[in-house]
Amino acid sequence: MFVRLSYTMAEGDPGWPGNFTMKTEAYTSIAAGDIANQTIVALHNHFGSHMDGPKHFNDHGPRLCELPLETFIYDEPYLLDIPKSYGELVQAAELFPHLPRLQRADLLMIRSGFSACRRTDPERYAGEGPGISAEACRLLMDHCSNLKAIALDWISLASYVHPEEGVLAHQLLLGSFHSHSICIIEDLDFTALQGGGELKRVLAVPVFIANADSSPVTVLAEVEEPSLQSK
Repeated sequence: MFVRLSYTMAEGDPGWPGNFTMKTEAYTSIAAGDIANQTIVALHNHFGSHMDGPKHFNDHGPRLCELPLETFIYDEPYLLDIPKSYGELVQAAELFPHLPRLQRADLLMIRSGFSACRRTDPERYAGEGPGISAEACRLLMDHCSNLKAIALDWISLASYVHPEEGVLAHQLLLGSFHSHSICIIEDLDFTALQGGGELKRVLAVPVFIANADSSPVTVLAEVEEPSLQSK
């Protein structure tokens, strides 16, 4: 079975502090006498569940629409539980014991548990979220050549309270200092993976937008049936 890990986008959801988020308005409405319902959607391309492409922090890198389609299909996903709270960073020492498995993975999914704060404390979820240290990103770039992407259950690879660390972390994963890059999937919800079924495959399909570095993404995970039976 497949489960969805990306959020339904809605006005009022948390976004990176200071950024425009999302606005919708009716373009035509059956209730107003039109023949169809149509909606105008204006949104920031780094709002909600989205994927950072190399172009985001590497001006010589490709946009998502320029990457091979294989970039978005993961046959060796690895879900790693690393609990994190406000402002805490994932450190290289927390990844290092898992390096043999990480070297086989094409997608690293870090489940911090912080996604619960998206509902209970959205302002702090956006402004005081966890992140990944630059040292941890360097470890992945230097030793995990099969990784095509990482996926996170918080708002950004960068913690808003550690801005310089976050910039360097993005630059590292998005290829500013290497000949390859690792895409970043941010603001996901992994609660659907708590049923115990084996994680088999993940698909992360972005909206392909010309001239946009990154875009919203729909993420689907294929899991075995026990996940359904546990609900």
